[in-house]
Amino acid sequence: MQARTQRFKFARRNGKEIMLKTTITFSVFLMVVSAFGLLFFPTKMLSVVGIASNPRMNFLLRVSGVGVASLIPGVWVVRTAAPSPLARAVLSGLAIYMFLSSVVDFLAYTQSIVNTASIPSIMLRIVLGSLIVWSIVKEKSQN
Repeated sequence: MQARTQRFKFARRNGKEIMLKTTITFSVFLMVVSAFGLLFFPTKMLSVVGIASNPRMNFLLRVSGVGVASLIPGVWVVRTAAPSPLARAVLSGLAIYMFLSSVVDFLAYTQSIVNTASIPSIMLRIVLGSLIVWSIVKEKSQN
């Protein structure tokens, strides 16, 4: 009976690890797509949310793309890293990015700066950020 319980605990822990790994992988995929779009297609990225493009806006989006691109390697490494304070810090930074970017987009939506195309992105980032925070809290409480 005890061996069976141990296997079940391993399966549950492994399931949490798989969920976190999948969440991080999906987040990295979205960040790669976003960074690529911001860096190379800023006019198209602006048009999706209904903002007219100009050279200054394109410059600002490209600068934002550099910031998003710079997060990708650190987040990717944490995907397979052992639980540690450093891994939690990187994941916390990713969750903060998800939440704050959602707040910025939501405020832009409430002020009619962007159109309704930004709503699914806002919701998705809140869900991903929440999953990441939940994983951090669960991992921390088990140690």
